[in-house]
Amino acid sequence: MSKDVLLLVDVLAKEKNLDKEVVFDSLEKALAIATKKSFEGEFPDIEVTVDRVTGKYKTVRKWTVTSDVDFYDDDKELSLSDATEKYGEAEIGDVIEEEIENIDLGRVSAQAARNIIAQKIKDAERDVVLREYLSRNRGVVIGKVRKFERGNAIVDCGRVEAIIMKSDQIPGEVLQPGDQVKGYLNKDDLVVKNGRISISRTSNEFLRKLLESNVPEVASGRVEVYGIAREPGVRAKVAVATTDSRIDAKGACIGFRNQRIDSVSAELAGENIDVIDYDPDLAKYTMNALAPAEIKSIVVDEEKRAIEVVVEDDKLGSAIGPDGINVRLVSKLVGCVIDILGETEAGNLHVREQSELVGMFNSALDVDDEISEILIKNGFTTLEEVAYVELSELLNIEEFDEDLAKELQDRAKTKLLTKNMLHKDEMDHLAENLNNVVKFSREVLLQLVEKDVKTINDFADLSGDELRDIISIDLETANKLILKAREVSGYFD
Repeated sequence: MSKDVLLLVDVLAKEKNLDKEVVFDSLEKALAIATKKSFEGEFPDIEVTVDRVTGKYKTVRKWTVTSDVDFYDDDKELSLSDATEKYGEAEIGDVIEEEIENIDLGRVSAQAARNIIAQKIKDAERDVVLREYLSRNRGVVIGKVRKFERGNAIVDCGRVEAIIMKSDQIPGEVLQPGDQVKGYLNKDDLVVKNGRISISRTSNEFLRKLLESNVPEVASGRVEVYGIAREPGVRAKVAVATTDSRIDAKGACIGFRNQRIDSVSAELAGENIDVIDYDPDLAKYTMNALAPAEIKSIVVDEEKRAIEVVVEDDKLGSAIGPDGINVRLVSKLVGCVIDILGETEAGNLHVREQSELVGMFNSALDVDDEISEILIKNGFTTLEEVAYVELSELLNIEEFDEDLAKELQDRAKTKLLTKNMLHKDEMDHLAENLNNVVKFSREVLLQLVEKDVKTINDFADLSGDELRDIISIDLETANKLILKAREVSGYFD
């Protein structure tokens, strides 16, 4: 038997042009599967090892030691007490091995083993071809559409087949068998479905690779692509920049008479591509991305990752874009939530917010409109800011002297202390509720409780934007916390 094993491995390795180790590994797995099938009504953990020199093999059954409480699978596990009684010293997590008799492969088991070996060899052959293909591939796969399976396009790429899932096809694009098509292959996160490599035409990286193919300055690295936002088949925005003063980054990507960018667009089923200049300044970057819309004013809240943009009333529609596509793409590109307002709407909103802040300061600090308006004019928008800012910040306000600044801080601190005492039980209850989600400061807990967010269910019912309106937090973090709260509270059960 041992000589037959070595001969079989040698023949298969030469016939299939495979490393012998691959064949040995396939044989071991096949023998292990065949052995498992001999344990009727059991599902043991079996490992078979073939000696590479003699061809002899041994079969080992394994059990993992678990605590007496966690023990539930006696096919693959041993409770700590049983393991200690049977083998002496043992610890949770130990693997107990026991050599068992090699299976006497009858006709059925032997045939099953041969089938498994054949499948493993086939898989190994495919892996060799795939590795060779990937070593030569630079991220873009080219092939011909061969057929469709449930809406997924099967692409013949020579020695390998690719699949473009329906979700990775450009919406509205009609592919036909025989069409030549390109797609992006992510070699760092390779997905193989039924022996086919999965490629995408909707990936941002596909657009980046097409730019590299059509723009020599991008391929050489002299022009760098800083960001891409796409709605596949409709529109995309690409931010570019260069450190070479002799190169116009935007012009290089567009090309003479739009030739370069039109070539990229044609490959993407006519997707409109806006090329913009990247800027490290978030406000300027946003203005570039919104061009040609004329911006009247822009306010950036980096902590909340939110930007408010004001445009002329008659330019509001073009700035937002059809169905809001322009503002969505700009939001993705700069990584912020963007709110675009017309001048009239912005003015009314400002007046309303100003009035609410004045009323809050009047009530909390027991002052008149004049004092409140001075605080707001100098950037104070919360009671906490007045209470805990350095006194020098208040003294920098021209209209305030030291006595008034100290008095305002004392009143703010007293008001906050009163609120904390008044809402202490509710804050403690909310903190306990949210313990498995996030640990907020007392200041944040107070802000939530004052907005009637008093339980984990109240928190889970919020939207990301609603949470951002209550506390200072970016939208991505807000959404993550709300999603976690919903999971913890059984929202999806």
